[in-house]
Amino acid sequence: MLRGMSENYKQYAQKQAESRAARLASGPLRHQLDELLQFVRKCETAWPG
Repeated sequence: MLRGMSENYKQYAQKQAESRAARLASGPLRHQLDELLQFVRKCETAWPG
């Protein structure tokens, strides 16, 4: 697939693939964290004090 391309381009393509994979892997966890923090804030506003 990358035959005939420079070594720099091969490294760039590999880093881009790793970056995409990392974003996809962290996306659902980020969403869960946002939901959890939203729930905590809701609870904090409901408590007297």
